[in-house]
Amino acid sequence: MKPMTASYPVSERLRFRLPREEDAPFYCRMMNEPDYIRFIRDHGIRTDAAAAEHIRTKTLPRFAEQGFGLWLVELKETGEPVGTCGLVMREELEYPDLGFAFLKDYRGKGFGREAGLAVLEFVQKDLKLKTLCAITDPENTRSGNLLTKIGFVTNGQRYLAAFDSISNYYIWTSGEADGGAVRS
Repeated sequence: MKPMTASYPVSERLRFRLPREEDAPFYCRMMNEPDYIRFIRDHGIRTDAAAAEHIRTKTLPRFAEQGFGLWLVELKETGEPVGTCGLVMREELEYPDLGFAFLKDYRGKGFGREAGLAVLEFVQKDLKLKTLCAITDPENTRSGNLLTKIGFVTNGQRYLAAFDSISNYYIWTSGEADGGAVRS
């Protein structure tokens, strides 16, 4: 088991932190948005209690086991949760997978790009990782475009048995990002 890192990605408008069970209403809302279900996965979480269980048994153990996971992303100004962004280790992928999801009301405002760049900077400086991957549903062009804007390169498609579907596959290597990481 790897220790959880005490530091987090940093950006101008966003704060990253470990999720807490008290964040369950936010997770329940986000995980039931139509685009989340369509492009990421339907986890079957329909209640705050189920979301709290997911945080306790799935989200937080990733940090304890791998030293990283999907951080909760909130607005610095208000503390309001707006999404998640971070890394996931998947058995079928060679590298950690950059993942992100934002509430519909916060898409198209540059938060995904800002969060992604902050995680890439954190990965290089704190985790010392040189390569990441990312996957998207082939119909999720917004996420694919965002990944290429922050330095990922399209690398074909992969069948992932865990999702029983084909995903677009992207690779990022340290040095390929545009260097536009936002610092606070």
